[in-house]
Amino acid sequence: MVHPTPTQRQLIASFCAEPNLAPTLMAAGGSYTANQIRVGHVVGPANCRDPIIHDIQIRINSGGGAEVSSPAATSIWRRALEQGATTTPATYDAGAISKDMLAGGKIATDIIPVPGNLLAAGSTILTRATRTVKNAVSGVFDPATDNINGINMNGPSSQGFRTVGGAQVNSNGAMNASGSGGGNVVWPWMISGIPDAPMAAGRVIGDSIAQYLNDTNTSTTGGYIKRALNNVNGVVMPWMMCVLDANKMQNNTPALAPLQWTDIEYLTFVMMQCATNDIAASRSLVQMQSDFVACATKTKTTIGPYGLPVLMLASCCLNRGTFTGAMNTVKTDYNNWLLAGADGYCDGAYDGRPYQGDTASYSDNIHPTATAHADMAGPLATFLTPFLDPYYRPPGYVSLV
Repeated sequence: MVHPTPTQRQLIASFCAEPNLAPTLMAAGGSYTANQIRVGHVVGPANCRDPIIHDIQIRINSGGGAEVSSPAATSIWRRALEQGATTTPATYDAGAISKDMLAGGKIATDIIPVPGNLLAAGSTILTRATRTVKNAVSGVFDPATDNINGINMNGPSSQGFRTVGGAQVNSNGAMNASGSGGGNVVWPWMISGIPDAPMAAGRVIGDSIAQYLNDTNTSTTGGYIKRALNNVNGVVMPWMMCVLDANKMQNNTPALAPLQWTDIEYLTFVMMQCATNDIAASRSLVQMQSDFVACATKTKTTIGPYGLPVLMLASCCLNRGTFTGAMNTVKTDYNNWLLAGADGYCDGAYDGRPYQGDTASYSDNIHPTATAHADMAGPLATFLTPFLDPYYRPPGYVSLV
């Protein structure tokens, strides 16, 4: 098969995600006015040029259903990209040093002129940011009302805190956290660029198990899916996460989460892990299938960066000690449907049940232990290995375009 040199922009690095924490007051517990952020990412297995950092101001409301624009306060962003001893400031709109981001909005930097205009394959880079907020009425910071959110997963060199001091976005190395308040690290929604060789990239939609719960929360662990994506046949497959506790597939359909389904043209696959909380909520097999088909239809009718439809993958619902007999029947039938191709809507399903261990060994009969996460990660990486080639189409592939 001919693999032409890529020409289209795509996701190029790991540790990208949708914010998943409820908003908190910027100044809570102090007089903080700035949110300082520094987090690491690994570039995929190709050199990449023309990097852009994308940010988003939404989150999924797992308890209430539909996607929400959050936080409500307008955020003022500055960004930079750090490579070793060199930090390159980013600009917006052809030269501005900052940009406002409204609730429910997205922003992206200009192309960042990194040294040599190149991010080396497999290299660790760091994104830096300083975020402040302003009141919608007064146009200035209001510590009584202005809030921010972030993410509760750790990435390499992960720092996120609130300060009184000025921006550290254009500095180099670890940020100065003296006199600060904790929390509020934010991963970019996406780091995009153009690779010099074909390279896969994916988005995971998941719940607390995909997020990391009961695994350790580090840059090299963090749940079986991140563990796998960080070592697929020895390389990091660029990835982004749309995950949070108690999440349901029901709440992640394109109808209820429209912003979450943007930018999938920058991906080669989407993986749906949500299922266990849907089944625990007594959704029927037909309802589960309908939600998956809605997500898969959006995915498989979107053309990705290689001129092919984006693939729809799934991670089967794991065994759960708290399921009733009827729930276990839905779990089995749903998984069998996925593994059989989901009537053409699933392009590959990973079944972690043989590797998850006995749910009675879990602290709550629901969330896998760190050992179980590690045991499931290797087989998932093996499952993903053919998908490293973005031109790969699995046996029995059904196109919807």
